Amino acid sequence: MRSNTPDEETIAALATPRGVGAIAIVRLSGPRALEVAAGLVRRPDKLRACATHRLLPVDIVLEDGSTLDQALCAVFRRPHGYTGEDAAEIYLHGSPYIVDRTLERCFALGARPAQPGEFTLRAYLNGRFDLAQAEAVADLIAAGSETAHRTAMAQREGALSRRLGSLRERLTRLCGLLELEFDFSDQEAPLVEPTTLKEELTSVDGELQVLEASFTRGRLAREGAVVALAGAPNVGKSTLFNALLGEDRAIVDATPGTTRDAVEAVVEWDGLVLRLVDTAGQAGHFQGPDRQASDRARIAARAADAVLWVWDLTKGVDQDPPPPELADRTLLVGNKADLAFRPQIAAFPGLAVSALKGHGVEKVKEAILRLVLPDGGLQTADGPLTRERHCEAVRRARDDLSRGLAVIRDDRGQELLAQDLREAATHLGEILGEITPDDVLNRVFADFCIGK
Repeated sequence: MRSNTPDEETIAALATPRGVGAIAIVRLSGPRALEVAAGLVRRPDKLRACATHRLLPVDIVLEDGSTLDQALCAVFRRPHGYTGEDAAEIYLHGSPYIVDRTLERCFALGARPAQPGEFTLRAYLNGRFDLAQAEAVADLIAAGSETAHRTAMAQREGALSRRLGSLRERLTRLCGLLELEFDFSDQEAPLVEPTTLKEELTSVDGELQVLEASFTRGRLAREGAVVALAGAPNVGKSTLFNALLGEDRAIVDATPGTTRDAVEAVVEWDGLVLRLVDTAGQAGHFQGPDRQASDRARIAARAADAVLWVWDLTKGVDQDPPPPELADRTLLVGNKADLAFRPQIAAFPGLAVSALKGHGVEKVKEAILRLVLPDGGLQTADGPLTRERHCEAVRRARDDLSRGLAVIRDDRGQELLAQDLREAATHLGEILGEITPDDVLNRVFADFCIGK
C-alpha cells in the first residue's frame, strides 16, 4: 500500500472534521500542490508568486469561472512546511457542499485523495521527524486528558527519541571500535578492553531496563486504565459505580441480576483517565441469560487493569473471595457499611464504604490510583515507552545485549559480540523508524485520520 520513499504524487484531503462548521481546511501536499492550489483561484499568478508561510485572500472558482467561496490560502514551500514538500492549506467556509466541490476541483487538477496519515507519513519519510515523533502526532490528536496530552507533547518534542538515540549511539560506537580492531588484528593492545566493554554494555542494559519498565506508565498515560467492579449479585456494585462517578449512570434495584450488560463510563482523576466498568453479578448457580452475563463479567474482570471486588458487609466475611489470578490487581471493598454492625466492619480486611451515603468513596478513589500506579505518579517528561512495539523492540535489544555479555564472559570472539551490538542498535533504531519495514509503517499510520 505504501512505499518506504516519499511519493511523487500530489495529495489532497479535508483536514478538519466533516460537517457544517465555521471553517473547513483543505490540505494539499506534493510536487504539484501549489500548481493545483493556483488552479483553484481567480488570480493564480498571485498565488504562484506568494512566499512561503504567507496567508493570501483568494476567490475559489469553479470550472465556469463562477465564485465558489471567498477563502484564505496558506502557502508552504519545501522544505519548510509540515510534510517537507510544497504544500498549501485552503481555509473555506465550513459548508459540506463547498468542501466537496473544492476537493473535486483538486482531483480534477491532478491531485489524488490522501490515505489515512499520509501527510504525516510524508513528513517522516522526508526527515521532518522520526517515527516515534510521528506516532506522537496521532496521540496528540487523540489526547483526552492532561496526562495524555503532556505525554504526547514530550514524545513529539523528542524526549523518547533523545533517550533512544543516545543509547543507540553508544552501541554503534562500541561496534565501530570492535570492527576497527578486525582491520588491525595484528596490534597487541585492543582498542577497547573487555572489562570496559562489559561495564558499558551493563550500563546500557540498565538504562534499557528502566526504559522497558516505563511502558506501564507510558501506556496508562496514553490509553488510561480500565477498572472493573465485580462480585456477587446485589452487593451494591452499581451504587458504588454511581458514587464513583458522582452521578446516576447505572440502574440500581434490590432485585439480584438487575445489571446484565456491562455499563461503562470514563472519568479523570489526578490527570489519569479511567474507564469504570460496572459488571453483572457473578454466581455459579445462574442459568440462561444470567449465566451468560456472569461469564462476561468474569472476562471483563480478567481484562481490567484493576478490579474492585465488592462485598456486602451485612453478610459478614464468609463471602466469595476474588479469583486468585486477580489478587495482584484487586481492591476488596465492603459496601453497605451504614447497615452493618461494628464487629462486621472491624472483621473486614478491605475498605469499608457506604456507597449509598458516599462514605469512604474518596478513599476508594485514592486506593484505585495507588493500585494502578504503584510508583505513585505518571511523570512522563523523561519520554516513557508508549506502545507495545516500542517495548518489544527494547526487549529484543536487551536480549541482544544479554548474548553479548555472555560472549564477553565466555571469550567467544569479538565478531560475535559486534554482531550482537549491531542487532541491538538495529532494534532501537526500529522504534525511531531508521530501519522499518513497510508493514510496520502501514500499521502505524493506519490509525491516523485522513487529513493528517
